[in-house]
Parts: sequence; C-alpha cells; structure tokens
Amino acid sequence: MKKQITSFVICGLLSFGALACAAGCGGTGGKGDTIKLTVWGSAAQETTFKEMVEEFKKANPDKNYDITVGIGEEDMAYSNVSKDTSAAADVFCYANDQLIPLLRSGALARIGGENLEFIKSSNSVDSVEAGSINYGTAEEEVYGYPYASGNGYFLVYDKSVITEEQTATLEGVIAACENKNKQIGWALDVPWYTAGWFFSFGCNYSVKYDYKNNYKETEVGLEGFNGEEGIKASKAMHKLTLSKSFAGSNTDNNTITTKFGTGDMAAAVTGTWLVKSIQQKLGDNYGVCKLPTVTVEGETKQLASFIGYKLLGVNSHCKNPAEAHRLAKFLSSEAMQKVRFEKHLTVPSNNTLLALDSVKNDVTVKALNEQNKFALEQVSVPTNFWEPLKTYGSYIIKDLLNEMGTDGKLSYQERLNTMVELMKSSIN
Repeated sequence: MKKQITSFVICGLLSFGALACAAGCGGTGGKGDTIKLTVWGSAAQETTFKEMVEEFKKANPDKNYDITVGIGEEDMAYSNVSKDTSAAADVFCYANDQLIPLLRSGALARIGGENLEFIKSSNSVDSVEAGSINYGTAEEEVYGYPYASGNGYFLVYDKSVITEEQTATLEGVIAACENKNKQIGWALDVPWYTAGWFFSFGCNYSVKYDYKNNYKETEVGLEGFNGEEGIKASKAMHKLTLSKSFAGSNTDNNTITTKFGTGDMAAAVTGTWLVKSIQQKLGDNYGVCKLPTVTVEGETKQLASFIGYKLLGVNSHCKNPAEAHRLAKFLSSEAMQKVRFEKHLTVPSNNTLLALDSVKNDVTVKALNEQNKFALEQVSVPTNFWEPLKTYGSYIIKDLLNEMGTDGKLSYQERLNTMVELMKSSIN
C-alpha cells in the first residue's frame, strides 16, 4: 500500500505516583557517583526490561547505576509522558505513530554523533525513518532508537476448529466458528484494527506538518473514508459483527489468551506480543496466517492492516542525557533485540538479526511478512485520526445495520461524514 509522509500509535496503564520521585536523572555522572535513571516499557516485557537493565549494569562496572523500571505502554507514550515531561522517564518506549505528538510536547531529545551512526548502521532504513522527520534530507532529525519492526497484526487460529483452506476468507472463518460454536476475536473498537478494513477497500490518508510551528498540521487528506469505499468497508465489518461467533468488544489481550485456553475462541486478530501465550494454550493446534479476504457486493478484497515500529526515546528534560542515551543504545542493541525475539517474539529492526534463518523462517514472522504485503506503513497519522475511528467501530459493533432506513436513525454516509469531519478538525 502507499507509503505516507514521515512522522507519527497502540493501551497502557501508568502508575505515576510510584515513579515520579525517581523519574529525574539525578546524580552528576562522575565516577563513584550514583547515576539515577528511569526507563518505561510495556507491562508484558517488564521482567525482561529489568533483566536487560542488570546486563547494562554488568557491562558498565566502572559506574554506579540506580535504574528504575516502570510501566508505560508504547502506544500510550504521548498520553503518559505529556502529563508531566519533567517527571516522565528518562528513557521510554514508543510506537512510531507517537513521534509527532511527542515532539509537540517537547519530550524527545534529538540523536546525533556516534549514537546516530550506531542507529543507522545497525537497523533497517524504514525503522530509522520511523523515528525521524525529513529523513534522508539536509534537514534530517532522528529521535528514536529502533528496537522492533513488525508492529502489525495477523490471524491466529485453532487448527482443530478451522482448516487452512477456511482461513483464506472471512466467510470461511465465520462458517467454521459458527459450526463449532466458537468465538472470533477482532477488536473493531480499537481504531488500529478498524483502520485496516477501510484500507482494504482503497481508503487512504495523508498529513503535512509545519515543522517550524510546533508541528502543526497544515493539511489532512482522507481519501475514500466517507465515500463508496468507506461504505463497503462498513458492510464488510458488519459481515463479521452480525455473526453469532463475533466476540464483541470483549477482546483485550488477557481475554483472548484465556478464551483460547478454555476453547471458547478459535480465531483472533492480534500481533506477535500475544503469540507466546496463545501457543502455550493451543500447542500443536496453533495456527497463524495473513488476514483473510472478504466479499462485499460481489467484490472480493484482501483485508489490510497497519505496520509500524517501536523505538526508545530519550527525554529531552533528562538531567543526565549522556547516560540516558547510553542506556537507550544498549537496550536497542543487537544483543537485546535478540533477547526480545527469543522471549517475546518481538520482531527485530536490527539488520543482522533480520537476516537470521531463525527469524526469517519463524512461522509467525512469515505470516506477518505475508500480511505486510497488504499493510500501510504507520509513519504519519493525523492527530485526530484515532478517536473518530474508535467511535465508528463502536457503532458497527452495536449493529448499525439495524438502524438503516428507520426514522430518526443515521445512515452509514452520515456517520462516515461526521467521522471525517472530526478527523480533519485539527487543521481548523
């Protein structure tokens, strides 16, 4: 799918009270002094982050580090950090759609010198670009240490319920699950997933920024969202939600994992972060593949998705930036990316690791790469893109089809028009 202009999201909880007192970079950094740092990462990888921090300390025996590991989900980086940038972590993880909002809040330190050389020489071009503005030009600025590519989604399924042939189409998946009275988990009220249905039918977006005016959006383009393409996407979603197998809005990570374990769910759309847990539940019945096709009004389309990257940012308010950059560099290194892949199936951005057979031939990575042929790179997202999509996805779940043609009810067209107006409201 068409690649968008560089710049940039995806459910976190953050306990500020426990972290605020330790968030500053305290200490002078001299030999013998205590160097205090705080790093925020996802809850699912909290233990791994703590282990990597201990490795960092061992790699720097001449320094006395006091490093606190806290929770801050990548897709909620802006929301968490912008509450008080001076009290936020010195190093924090973020999904690349968070880049522009974080820059607006003044939370990201620019990366240069040897650190920038390290980033560019070690990681894929796309992953570096995901944390940059004006990449590859004289005005280039880089603000993130890439540590993960493959931030996308695909279909996981129970092979004892659904055959490989049935996974090719949404209709086949629905029929298999209805036949065995099993659920399908697909979070249509999570805009990251909802967007893919619109992309499937040709919808697209673009955004331009005034980089000299606090990254203000000067133009937001939304192609097809409230046109015939958007209407067909809506009807495609309803094909799923009208099925008795649709799990509704109860599709958070814990619920999906639990329901695969109990046998109540046989298919779900998710990413690599949940695969290890699902594999433990399904064992040899674990299946994974690209998203299916869907047919609307005689037209068959491959369901599309988003694909993005995850990076480590250094807080521009950090009192000890040199040490914060040192920590971010270590946590995004080849060795640490290898740890994340082996423990959590986090797809690396490091070029050496991406070339390994153990990565390329992993069944889940292969499914993700197949889906990525139909994915839109999540490198620039309008500020008001997500909430209107979330609202519309919730309407779909509540069965908008039953509202069609009745007095006093809104049609697809009217709701899509409202959604687009809200998406463009940041430039008004």
